[in-house]
Amino acid sequence: MRRLLVILAVVLLPVGAGAAATVAIQGDGRVDRAGPPSASTSPTEPTTTSSTTTTLPPLVTPPPNPSGIVNPIEARLPPAPPEGVGPGASGLAVAAYQARLAELRFDPGPVDGQFGPAVQYAVQALQKLTGLPVTGVIGQAEVDAMSRFTYPEPLEAGLEPNRTEVDIARQILTLYENGQPRLITTMSSGSGEHYCYETPKDNPTQRVCEVANTPAGRFTYYLHRPGWDVGVLGGLYNPVYFNAGVAVHGYQSVPAHPASHGCVRIPMHIAKYFPTLVRLGDPVYVFGGTPFEILSREPLPPRAPPGEPAV
Repeated sequence: MRRLLVILAVVLLPVGAGAAATVAIQGDGRVDRAGPPSASTSPTEPTTTSSTTTTLPPLVTPPPNPSGIVNPIEARLPPAPPEGVGPGASGLAVAAYQARLAELRFDPGPVDGQFGPAVQYAVQALQKLTGLPVTGVIGQAEVDAMSRFTYPEPLEAGLEPNRTEVDIARQILTLYENGQPRLITTMSSGSGEHYCYETPKDNPTQRVCEVANTPAGRFTYYLHRPGWDVGVLGGLYNPVYFNAGVAVHGYQSVPAHPASHGCVRIPMHIAKYFPTLVRLGDPVYVFGGTPFEILSREPLPPRAPPGEPAV
C-alpha cells in the first residue's frame, strides 16, 4: 500500500505540476426493499464491510465560505483505453481514477487499484452529475470530466450550509458541509409503481396500497436506527429518517434509476458512515419529488387465535 501511494503521487498531478504518467417506521409501512440487481447499472455490494469510516479526504474549508463553492484543481489522469475501464479492472490507472474520484467527493472506496462495486457507483454518480451516459464504466469522456471537474451550483441558492440535497431528476444525493460538497453519491428513489402491504408488521389489521413516490419538500433528519431496520416491506440498512417512514439508507443493490418504495437508497459502503456525517435536525431538501398517494385501505378479516382453525 505504501508503494501504491507513492506511485499515485506521480500519476495524479495537478496541471502544471509536471508530466502525467502514461499509465421503519413499522406502523405506516414506509420502508424499503431492494429489487432484483442489474449487472450493468446496479453493482451489488457485500452486506457488511470491514470499515465504517469514509475514504473521502477531510473537508478543510472553514465555515462558511462567502465566495461560494471551492472547485478542485485541474489534474492529469491516465487516458482510458478505447474499450474503457470497468468492473474487474485493476492497476495503477484504476488507482489514479479512485484517488481523483475521492478528491471530488464521489466515494469509490479504498484506493487499492481494484475496480469493484464502490468504484462503479462512484462513476455512476459522476456520469449522472455531468450528463454522461450512466454505464458505470470509465471512458475518455469520464477521464476528461474528472480532470477538469467543477461542482454544479446548488439546486437552490441561500440554503443552510449543512444540508442534504436529493435530486430526483438526476438521482443524486449531495451532502453539503460548511457550504461545500462533502459527499456526492448515486441514489435510487421511489419507482412510481403501485404496491401493497399489510400493517402493522407484527399483527396486521389492514391492507394498504400506495404509489411508490418520494415527496418533494424541506424536511429534517429526526431518527437514526443503527444496523438493519426491518419493517413490513423489508429491511433498511443504517436508516436516517427525515419524512415519516422515508429515510436515507443503504442496500446491497442501488439501481441507477428510481426503484424504491419511496426511500432514498444509497450504496452500502457509504451507508455505513453516512449517519456520522449528519446530525438530527439537519435539513433535507428533496427536489423534483411526487406527493404520497394512498390508493386504498382495506381491513383484514380477524385472524384465528393460535391453535384454533380459521373460519
